Amino acid sequence: GAFQGAATRTNQLIGTVDPYIQYLTPGGVRHSLRNRWQYLNNDNDNDQSNGSHVGYSEYQLHMNGERWGIEGLNLTAGAVNMIALSRAELYSGGSSDGNNSARNQAAYLHIDQSIGERIKLAGGARYEYFAVNGTGAGKPVFRLGGNFQLAEATFLRSRFGQGFRFPTISERYIRTGLGALQIYSNEELRPAFPPSAEIAFKQG
Repeated sequence: GAFQGAATRTNQLIGTVDPYIQYLTPGGVRHSLRNRWQYLNNDNDNDQSNGSHVGYSEYQLHMNGERWGIEGLNLTAGAVNMIALSRAELYSGGSSDGNNSARNQAAYLHIDQSIGERIKLAGGARYEYFAVNGTGAGKPVFRLGGNFQLAEATFLRSRFGQGFRFPTISERYIRTGLGALQIYSNEELRPAFPPSAEIAFKQG
């Protein structure tokens, strides 16, 4: 049978609102503004209830290179703002009442360029800032890639990118246990900056 105390009965309530607007100018520039507010409440019967409010907004601009006489160019730029307020008995490692907050701001630029029929290049830059309970860090990250059509159904792809991984509220502040198994908070977790790269060959 199941370990004693391992079963949980949950009453869950979720609410989401997604306002969105998009405008295409006569010159072909597309502006979009996406927003989301989400409410989540999990009423658990094992002293592990939790709830959160998350607000998210993203503005994005997209245009192509025809305005500058550059064929095959597509440019996308944008900015992101996210705020999360969390209340969880599990996340009492950060504050005794289990109330924690997180936020993320970012700005980005991405460029796609086609060269003839066989070569596609892509590059981008993004500045990320994360904070949990007022402690934060920011870093720019970059990526570059290319796709080359070697023959009718033969492709060679390469990519290099940087990442920025900031610890979440749960990773830093969770405090719980199940019998002899105990999980403790770790406020000393630091951000990670993992790079990644790939070279791939595809034969259709």
